[in-house]
Amino acid sequence: MFKLDFSLLLSYIPMKRSLSAIPERKLAAILEQLAGEEQFVFLETTRVNEENYLSYLFLAPTDRLVCRPEDDPVDFLGRAQQHLDQGRYLAGWFSYEFGYRLEPVLAGLIPPGDRSLAEFGVYAAPFIYDHRIDDFIGRPPWPELVDSVPLSSSACRISDLLFSEDKDDYLQKIARIKRYIESGDTYQVNYTLKLLFGYSGSDGDLYRTLRRNQSVSYGALIRNGSQRILSFSPELFFRKKGDDCVVRPMKGTSRRAPGLDEDLQLRGSLATDIKNRSENVMIVDLLRNDLGRLCLPGKVEVVSLFDIETYETLHQMTSSIRGQLRSDVTLAELFRAIFPCGSVTGAPKIRTMEIIRELEGGPRGVYTGGIGFIGPDGEAVFNVPIRTVVLDKEHGEMGIGSGIVYDSDPAGEWDECCLKGRFLTAPFPEFKLIETIIYRPGQGFWLLERHLERLESSATYWGFPFRRDEITAALAEVGAGNTAGGEQRVRLLLDRTGDLEVSGVPCPAPATEDGERPKVMVSAQPTDSSDQFLFHKTTCRQLYDRER
Repeated sequence: MFKLDFSLLLSYIPMKRSLSAIPERKLAAILEQLAGEEQFVFLETTRVNEENYLSYLFLAPTDRLVCRPEDDPVDFLGRAQQHLDQGRYLAGWFSYEFGYRLEPVLAGLIPPGDRSLAEFGVYAAPFIYDHRIDDFIGRPPWPELVDSVPLSSSACRISDLLFSEDKDDYLQKIARIKRYIESGDTYQVNYTLKLLFGYSGSDGDLYRTLRRNQSVSYGALIRNGSQRILSFSPELFFRKKGDDCVVRPMKGTSRRAPGLDEDLQLRGSLATDIKNRSENVMIVDLLRNDLGRLCLPGKVEVVSLFDIETYETLHQMTSSIRGQLRSDVTLAELFRAIFPCGSVTGAPKIRTMEIIRELEGGPRGVYTGGIGFIGPDGEAVFNVPIRTVVLDKEHGEMGIGSGIVYDSDPAGEWDECCLKGRFLTAPFPEFKLIETIIYRPGQGFWLLERHLERLESSATYWGFPFRRDEITAALAEVGAGNTAGGEQRVRLLLDRTGDLEVSGVPCPAPATEDGERPKVMVSAQPTDSSDQFLFHKTTCRQLYDRER
């Protein structure tokens, strides 16, 4: 039987962030102002912490760099470096297929079609949002926000959703990958497919909706004419500052349970799961070798292994590798050594990329490539674009993949892809946590500790900041303001930023006829035991309101 280790609970707590994402109403105002822009790159962190507390908005490019399949990628990166040397910023994306063009033996494998391999805008300077002060900083100043944008709009529609291949084809391809592993061609293959759909409406509304699904450090909204990219990636590809370079591959996934106790058990099981650990360590070795080609001897280290990060819909396993780059490393050398990220190819990289091209039906595009920016001082941050939606006119797609090793269960891998697809198909509502407490003059709040324990448990589960001192002080203030006497029903609301709303109303004793107890009816509406919201008291109460 699984024994709950208190250290697991401690590692779970950091999901409660003290720094907040851009508030929903302020974000809505920003997106409203961007609605008229034809080209921009918005790099937003919604999982704010000591490492990721800045978001960037790049507007009005002075130039645009595009790399097509026939172009020389080294020349493309050389032109990019020229702009950096002139004090400019670059922001945009690389497609996965850019990696084929970087490696001469793979250059002939680029799928046919008129697709860009990379697109970057050239910018004078970004607008920078500092989450520590919840405002834009520096120059240029951001225009004053008009705080009047409605938050209830839902002007977007996804239709005709289907996978790019059916389950039988998928299972056959996984079987072929396992034969390649048996023959020694590869150790692991990250095989991907796509969700395809029709789309209509505002990409800003879709971004706000999907943004609620998962708090990530490396989100992005990019527009270039009719093409829009919405990325909600939890995975850092690389972060470069000076000669210091950190990569953080993400490999290993587990579903979340609806209740905190079982969820902690799943988290602990992922941390010790042999299959997921073996997948993870293979990619760590690959990235350590990639980074070692660029670093000073002995200056590559594995900072941490098998860290578990908890998100709204799943648990993910990550590891961190840091290296000290040689001072003469060029942009072209950097990308030729580490692109694409090994977590989205497999190992060994070259042969596995050949197998991927053989089995996958078409180009991945920006999915599993790279999204980010490079500054004139050499600072760069790029994500690995997973959970990334690409919209072009009325068509949309989202890539989904998983790492296949020898003991992978094909049906289980299909189920994992379906789980990941819920990011698009089952968007989270905006909600708050609720506690309703009786206040009795002279006695205080009834069962207060049990209410606070339940609230803290749900806050921990959902990643809401829980500040007990602030909550008890707010409750005490409502109690002290009860000058009319009599019992009060006090309602406490806690949102994902940690903000509180506390209010009280008179609460007379329930009236009964002839001393009879109130009658109770059993609803005929069945419920889903996997529904997370049934295990927590929240403002998502449509079922209860409807049945009442």
